[in-house]
Amino acid sequence: MSEHHFDEEEELHLLEQRAREAKREKRTRRPEHAGGLSMNSLMDIMTIILVFLLKNYGDEPIKVIGEDLKVPTSTTELTPEDMTTITISTKAILVNNAKAVDVKSGSVDKSQKKGGEASLNIQPLFDELTEAIKRKKRESKLLGQTYEPIATIIADQGTPYRLLTEVMYTAGQAELSQFKFAVVRGERKAFAAE
Repeated sequence: MSEHHFDEEEELHLLEQRAREAKREKRTRRPEHAGGLSMNSLMDIMTIILVFLLKNYGDEPIKVIGEDLKVPTSTTELTPEDMTTITISTKAILVNNAKAVDVKSGSVDKSQKKGGEASLNIQPLFDELTEAIKRKKRESKLLGQTYEPIATIIADQGTPYRLLTEVMYTAGQAELSQFKFAVVRGERKAFAAE
């Protein structure tokens, strides 16, 4: 194998060419520590977060929806607070809009109760409430607030007393100790004495 020897001029030319290539590569190559997010990407992310927060934390802390749910009316002046909600409709019991158990003919199936038909403890509701309370406690801790074991019950006006008692008992077993009942704000009517 023959070795090729360069004269001084060729060697200088090769060194200059390598220097130019290195300089060009340095200009086009990104530094490894630079992130891949541009200002537009960050603005998009912030917009998505803002829309999410506005949608989930709107001006109504309690949303009453559903054709199978007719909430009683009241003339209360109190505004609802953001807390754990238990919704009792004619078809299901929901915890924070997540279905916990079905309701048929104003009661929960005895197979869903811990201890049989006479029991007041509705097991799927208890499980769902326990998870919701864990989330609420974590959320309160992250926000630096104290957790208050309060539940708002949104019940259809035709809900049987027994079902309401079972729901409140189960919520009590899940560490909810205070209850507020949601009503639809109605008009005050003047009563005339006859």
